[in-house]
Amino acid sequence: MDTSSALVSSVQKAAQGDRAAFRAVFDAGNDKLFHYLLGQLKNREEALDVLQETFIEIWRALPKFRYRSEEEFWGFVFTIARRKIFASRKRSARRKHIDVVDNNSLDLLSAENTEHIPTYPDNHHLLLHALAKLGETSREILKLRYWSELSFKEIALATETSENAAKVRHHRAIKELQTYLPKHYVDQRLV
Repeated sequence: MDTSSALVSSVQKAAQGDRAAFRAVFDAGNDKLFHYLLGQLKNREEALDVLQETFIEIWRALPKFRYRSEEEFWGFVFTIARRKIFASRKRSARRKHIDVVDNNSLDLLSAENTEHIPTYPDNHHLLLHALAKLGETSREILKLRYWSELSFKEIALATETSENAAKVRHHRAIKELQTYLPKHYVDQRLV
């Protein structure tokens, strides 16, 4: 049985309450989803929390989901993940606001923001610095494409756009990213 057939079977069985089948669904998407969440949230613990919340929501939503294709399934999964990221950011913003009000210290807040950002060798640092300059949509498209390794169809479904729009956004994001990177990096990495 190929992986696509196994996924169809697992999703269908999990939708009927089969926990072992849901474990197979979890195993199929765990790494892909975690890398995306970590890239979006920049904090391992928060990414793990949102990963758990996402899979809980997937478990609850599967009985209503109708499997038509693998791309649509991953679009469904990443749509849930995006909602959970948004909710997590709102919670985080509220907590930070409360901390600032309680501590009356913005310096402490900015130190907390940077302690979770990992340090990387120079090339990775250049790339992350350039990514930070992009708009949220461009960053998200690139992270879905390269960190989560989604196809353009899966990206389109996750971002609720057309496949063509996902390709155009990807192309524009790459072009914009190149403007923030040194020429030697672009020539070596993105050609």
